[in-house]
Amino acid sequence: MNSTAKGNKLEDELFKYLIDQKDRGDRVYDLYPSDLCKIRKKPKYDCPERKKPVEFDVVIEVYREGRKTPHSYVVFECKNYKSGIPESRVTDFSDKMGRIFGHSVKGILVVSTRLQSGAENIARSRSMGIVKLNDTGLDVVADRRQWQTVESAFVKSQIFEGENDVKSLKFSAYFDGRFFSSIGQLLECFGRDADGKQSSGVSRVSVPYISPDDIRAFATEVLEGVDYKAGAVDLKAVCAAMSLKLKFSRKNVFDEDGMLILGSANFDRNSIEINAHDNGFRERFTIGHEIGHFCLGHGCYLRSETVIERDLLVDAEASESFDITRLEVQANLFASEIILPDQVFRIAVEVGRKRLDMRDIGFGGIYVDDNPWTYQPYNQLISDLSQYFRVSREATEIRLKKLGLVNDQRKYGDAGANLIGRIFANIQT
Repeated sequence: MNSTAKGNKLEDELFKYLIDQKDRGDRVYDLYPSDLCKIRKKPKYDCPERKKPVEFDVVIEVYREGRKTPHSYVVFECKNYKSGIPESRVTDFSDKMGRIFGHSVKGILVVSTRLQSGAENIARSRSMGIVKLNDTGLDVVADRRQWQTVESAFVKSQIFEGENDVKSLKFSAYFDGRFFSSIGQLLECFGRDADGKQSSGVSRVSVPYISPDDIRAFATEVLEGVDYKAGAVDLKAVCAAMSLKLKFSRKNVFDEDGMLILGSANFDRNSIEINAHDNGFRERFTIGHEIGHFCLGHGCYLRSETVIERDLLVDAEASESFDITRLEVQANLFASEIILPDQVFRIAVEVGRKRLDMRDIGFGGIYVDDNPWTYQPYNQLISDLSQYFRVSREATEIRLKKLGLVNDQRKYGDAGANLIGRIFANIQT
């Protein structure tokens, strides 16, 4: 795809994003109803200086009640670059806007990937906004009623390159030293500035903590609704009972960092889409994860959500975690509860333990260390439970440990146990 085609694709994404917001009736500038705004793609405006029309990528024209001419303009310039935008392009864009609109305009550079930190200085010197938009990632509007909804540090990490990768947002923006997680927030800032008013500075409400017991209660209620008794949970039936549309795509979809996107959820459409998986059991956990977002009311904080592999491994919050991490932890806890239901799982563990003659000799009902005579039956138990519930071995072992059913004293992990097991087998033969 050449640079022009890439730029057009980004323009299409931005235009659709804005039209969707307008169709939802979101207020622009925090004051003007969406029906007083016109969103135009590839509009041309007369330029007396050049004596010919000048074209822009996407423009929002904002009208006051009863007026036929725009009160102000928000002009977007789409640059689908892999690195920082050259200063000359910023200057050209700024000059072009000045010739057409004078001072009644706000200019925004739209990019598809993170920028080098030098772009911040360029944006400041030219009074430009920077927006990152791509066709994957999270569409976060959390909490939708609040002025600032996602931590500034998290949004900053979306736009400028840093040491650590974080989960991608679909939309993030920077303007005048502030960071925004939705276009509504950004336009609200422009509108207040244009009217000479300051931001109201409403404080952000964090995503609330939900206890594991409450998450278990939610999952139990869902399972009762589909009359679950034992074995692998019918996740398609769960989706149907919750009026969720479950779709499967066998395509490989990647985010901007090259990570495989396992699935996605759209909260406005009540839909879940699952992409290609190399493991059917992991696919079930992905479905359970997405169902968890819906069941736990995460639609209050997200309009869309994507799952990559590392999301399924998040089981605890660090002190510096973002709100999005809390949402992922909650969704994973729910997935574990609904795919490995508490009471049935405990019964299955006890049946498996007795069948494998795993006796309590003072160290607990399930004890494992690096010796093959403890590791081998433990390994078999995990395999049996994995097959019975149709969930990955990793998720099964995490569940055992979370419920406190295992006394794991291994020093070398699976690799060490397998090595010792092979040595022991050779000695026996």
